[in-house]
Amino acid sequence: MFKGLFTMSAVGFISPPSGRLYPSGVSSWSNHVWEALVVGIITASVTSWIAYRQRRLDSPRSDRRVSLPAELLLQVAILAGAVFASYLNGSQRGPFTVKGPDSLTVAHLGEDVVLSCLVVPFRQDMKLWVEWKDLDTGATILTCESDRTEQCLALGGRAHLFVGQPPAGNMSIGLRGVKESDAGTYRCTVSSNGHSSHVDMELAMVAFGRKPGLSITQSDESVVAYACQSEGWYPEPDIIWKDSFGNSLVPLSTVTKVRDEQGLYNVDIQYRTTDSVSSTVTCIIYNKLGNVKKMSTAYVVDFLPHAQFRVSEAEWSRIRSFQVSLTLDPDTANPWLILSEGGTSVSDSNERQHLPENPERFLVSHCVLASEGFAAGKRYWETEVGQKETWDLGLASETVSRKGKVKGVPGAGHWSLSHLSKTEYQTVDSPPRTLPLGQNPTVVGVYLNYERGQVSFFDAGGQLHLYTFAANFTERLYPFFCPGLHNWQKNAEPLHLRNPKA
Repeated sequence: MFKGLFTMSAVGFISPPSGRLYPSGVSSWSNHVWEALVVGIITASVTSWIAYRQRRLDSPRSDRRVSLPAELLLQVAILAGAVFASYLNGSQRGPFTVKGPDSLTVAHLGEDVVLSCLVVPFRQDMKLWVEWKDLDTGATILTCESDRTEQCLALGGRAHLFVGQPPAGNMSIGLRGVKESDAGTYRCTVSSNGHSSHVDMELAMVAFGRKPGLSITQSDESVVAYACQSEGWYPEPDIIWKDSFGNSLVPLSTVTKVRDEQGLYNVDIQYRTTDSVSSTVTCIIYNKLGNVKKMSTAYVVDFLPHAQFRVSEAEWSRIRSFQVSLTLDPDTANPWLILSEGGTSVSDSNERQHLPENPERFLVSHCVLASEGFAAGKRYWETEVGQKETWDLGLASETVSRKGKVKGVPGAGHWSLSHLSKTEYQTVDSPPRTLPLGQNPTVVGVYLNYERGQVSFFDAGGQLHLYTFAANFTERLYPFFCPGLHNWQKNAEPLHLRNPKA
C-alpha cells in the first residue's frame, strides 16, 4: 500500500521521495514529540472506545446495532493516525543519502580545494561515521566520527574535515596545497545506525602558465626565425600559432612540450622561413579544462626594423589596400623644380623659375610636398624612381624647415630614404645607416602607420622590406619628394607618383 513512497538513490540506497507528505517543519521534531504524538493518538482511541461502551450499555438495543459500525470505523481511523505518525517518525530516523558536487571539481595547483560531501536529510540526533578513499590507488585517506571533538586530519595535515561541520552533516574535506598527484577519483562514504551511502567525485588540476614570450630574429639575409615560449601549464595545453592572416604555422613549426620538476608543461615553438615573411605572428596557449587563453602578438618591424626581407603575398595585399592617390603641392616646390601639369611627377632643372616666396615653399632643399597630409591612420603610396642616380623620398612634418636646408635627421621632422649614388642607399636616421641593397629598386613604396609611429620603405617591385623608422608622431605628416640635382641631364629623369587606378 506504500508503493511510491520511496525511491532508489544514485548509489542504490533507499531514500525518501523528493515530494513531501508532511509539512516542512515536521522534519525538525524531536523523538519526544513523536512519542507524545503517538501516545496521545492511542489514548484518544482508548478513551473513545470506553465512552462508546458506556453509551452502549445505557442506550436501547436498536441504537446499539446502529452505532457499532460507526464506532469501529472511528477506531480504525484513529489507530491509522497513530500508524501514520509512527511512519513519519521512522522516515525521519531512517535512510539518508550523501550529495557531492554537481560537476567536475577543478583545483589550481598549489592552492586549496574543497571536496563536497553532505548528508541529506540530516537530523541532530544522527551519529555519523565517514570514510574518504582515493579510488585510483585504493588508499583510505581519512576516517572520522561526527562526535569527535578533535579535528580529523590526514595526508600529513593536508586533508581535513572542517571544524564544527561533521555534527551538522557536512563531511566535506579540504585539501591544502594540492599537487598533481592529488588528481583522480574520490569516494565519500557515510554510515549511521546501519545505513550507508556514498558519492564519487572527480578532482582535476589546472595551472595557467605565463603569457607567451615572442621573438623574431634574422640569422642571415634569407632566414627569419620566429619563436614562442611559455612555462607553467597543466594539463598539457593546446596551442594556436598563426600568421597575420590567421593561417596556422603549426604544421611548419617545431613544437616542444616538456614537463619540469613540478610536472608542469613548458612550451617552445620554433618557425623558420626563407621565403616570404608575415608582418605579425600570434601565439595562443590554451587550457581547455579551465577555459583560459593567454595570447601574445609580435610585429616583425618591431624586432627587425632595419632588416631586409620579402613580404608575403597576403601581407603585401594588405599593405597595398591602404594605397592613396597623391598630387604634388606647387606652393611647396623649390623654384628649381618642374612639376607636371597634373602634379604627379617632379624633376630638377638647370634653370630657376620665378615663383612667389610664400611661407610653404622650400628655398634651399630641392624638394616638394604632397598636397595631402595625414594625422591618423594607415597610408601607402608608391613612387617610380626608374634609373635615377640620386633621389630622396619619405615623410616630413608640417613644421619641417622650408627656408634652410632640410636636416637629415628624424628629430627635425624628416624621415626618408636617400639614393646617394648609383649603388649607395642611406636612411636619414641617427646615425645615418647605409643599406646594402642587392639591386636598385625602380619603384619605392612608403607605408605609414601613424598610431604605431612607424614609416616603412619597400622595394615595391620585389615586395621587399627595406627599412622601418620608429617615432612618436604629434604633427600632420606630408609625403616628401626630392628628385636630386639635375647634374647636366645625368639625373634629369623625373620622379613619378604611381597612383592607384580609379
